[in-house]
Amino acid sequence: MEEARSQPRPLMILRLPIPPDFHFDAVVRSHGWYDLPPFVYDRAAGTLSTLVATSDGAARIEFRQAGPKLEAKAAGLDRRTLVAITRRVFSLDVELDGFAGSLADSPELSRAFARAGGRMLRAPTPFEDTVKMLFTTNCTWAATKGMVVRLIETAGVAGAFPTADAVAKLPAGRLKSRVRCGYRTGALARLARRVARGQLELLSWESREAPSQEVRAAILAEQGFGPYAAEGLLRILGRHDFLAIDSWIRQKYRSLYRGPAKSTDNAIARRYARFGAYRGLALWLDMTKDWHEEERGDAQE
Repeated sequence: MEEARSQPRPLMILRLPIPPDFHFDAVVRSHGWYDLPPFVYDRAAGTLSTLVATSDGAARIEFRQAGPKLEAKAAGLDRRTLVAITRRVFSLDVELDGFAGSLADSPELSRAFARAGGRMLRAPTPFEDTVKMLFTTNCTWAATKGMVVRLIETAGVAGAFPTADAVAKLPAGRLKSRVRCGYRTGALARLARRVARGQLELLSWESREAPSQEVRAAILAEQGFGPYAAEGLLRILGRHDFLAIDSWIRQKYRSLYRGPAKSTDNAIARRYARFGAYRGLALWLDMTKDWHEEERGDAQE
């Protein structure tokens, strides 16, 4: 008997309202995630796409800004799931009014905020964000990208980032030889197992009811996550109480504000302390303001 042909999955299209401080390109390029698969960014076309794992393979999602709406298209996802993913990827739940109100006497940061909006690009799942942050520790960006590519090839389905369950099923030896993530192998395996077994609920790190200090401590308790990785992940989650200082931040800061290298961390802490719970965002916008400068060069006005 002839096998039944698989039916095409229906295309879901949704359009969500966006806040007034939203800038599609600025959110996408808020940090390097757009350059890591399965994200693909076509800046000329104004589209960002990614792949997410589903029960029967993977679904491709394409995002773009359509006037005052954020549009998402996907086949094989229900509306509720697509809404949740879209809101997460573009940090639509992040509240920035408090930060905007603190910029009255900081014209350069005000311009940077107006251009960049302060929202961070996130992956569709907290597991993907967490693993990618682990892969940024103590290595070059090229090495990070290589590890992400190899993890998808090893444990992913149809190009989608693998689920915690899929990674947890792989022996540590295979992760080490195929993904080649070095000392991070043990941390990756443990993280995946804990998430897969329900021992670690990553979504709890996004709860606004939990204090940032408490969430930071929980991330630091995970193998492989030091202060930079914990605070960098908090920044992506929309928590800016901490500075997430790494070698790139130190170098960029001293290129903008001259001073002795040995005092850089203290100088950073002093300069942005007045922004309180948004000190990390103030630092990040200051360090990345040239990423979003308009052609007329208004950062020099």
